[in-house]
Amino acid sequence: MCICVQYAPRHEISDPWDATQQVITIPEDLGVTVLFTLRAVRAVLQHLGIPQDHFGALCWCGDEIDLAAAHPSQHRQNEVTPVRNTQTPATAGRHHAA
Repeated sequence: MCICVQYAPRHEISDPWDATQQVITIPEDLGVTVLFTLRAVRAVLQHLGIPQDHFGALCWCGDEIDLAAAHPSQHRQNEVTPVRNTQTPATAGRHHAA
């Protein structure tokens, strides 16, 4: 496979195709589902004149482009927020009145 796919914020993308790095960059919001990712990548490939099969996204070398590697990484919060338990713990071995 010659072409790679990556995500970026929409405002940072001036051209989805970077010929020097052979990378297709698609907006992060299109990465919600694999179907949106596939449609976006196929649109760029078709614009480049690369024939596409009925399924998947094909590189010009004929290999299938790995879309799984393109999924945006989850942003994680660097700060841990402590959680306080405000409930009184249950008493072990409660006895019921007869």
